[in-house]
Amino acid sequence: MLIAQISDCHIRDHGGALARLVDTTETLRRVVDHLVGLDPAPDVILATGDLTDDGTASQYATLLDVLAPIADRLLPIPGNHDECPLFREAFADLIPADVADGHCSYVVEDHPIRLVGLDNSIPGRHDGRFDAVRESWLNDVLAAGPDRPTLVFTHFPPFETGLRFMDDAGLLDADRLRSVIQRSPQVRLLVTGHLHRPIHTTIGSTLVSTCPSTGNQIGLDLHPERGAAVDEPPAYQLHRWDGERFVTHTGLVRDPASVRTISLDGFVAEIQRRVEAGEPFTK
Repeated sequence: MLIAQISDCHIRDHGGALARLVDTTETLRRVVDHLVGLDPAPDVILATGDLTDDGTASQYATLLDVLAPIADRLLPIPGNHDECPLFREAFADLIPADVADGHCSYVVEDHPIRLVGLDNSIPGRHDGRFDAVRESWLNDVLAAGPDRPTLVFTHFPPFETGLRFMDDAGLLDADRLRSVIQRSPQVRLLVTGHLHRPIHTTIGSTLVSTCPSTGNQIGLDLHPERGAAVDEPPAYQLHRWDGERFVTHTGLVRDPASVRTISLDGFVAEIQRRVEAGEPFTK
């Protein structure tokens, strides 16, 4: 199974420094076009929050227009820049009807991997919280499928990254979520957004991955008193499940006019020929 992930699209309808840095509608359009052209195609595309910048109706309208080519495979979850009521309205046709009470969390059972969308956003706040209500919901969901390989997708990463200003405005009660994941070995992968960078760690036996943004990235600077938004290329991730494990790839989507490519198709064919013939890979 092949699962794509996009995150932190931050669709805007206003100006400002970040709007001058990156046109997030255009960068998301480029990422969507790229995903449409992938072969093999992703079976599912997760969208892990901050899909709009302010959660307004006009921003959701623009977002839905840009996402239309991949809407049939899209599973979204809100972030701290989204607004849950308008989020539910915008994505009513894409998320299950039995969304959790009080938060936009849900489960999808239709694939070889069980997909659990976890909403940790707090209305009116830029940080998130994994409170007792969400803990109870997630415990019940995971207990219902203890032997099924599971992927949990959410917005806030439940660990410190060293990007201090992002960690400080991150997930409250993250230790509570880590405890749930540690005692749930069927959760083979936990994927998040929020950090605008690809970052990887583990919680117990579970791999954890943060997805870069389809807009601007956060500069890689671990000095506790600095932070920056940078116009590194828009990006996405592919999570490949082979029946035993996940392997995650991070892809950049650059302007096609600036990308130089050398075909290796002949080399690929020679490798395949040697494998089929049982020949060694001698120099």
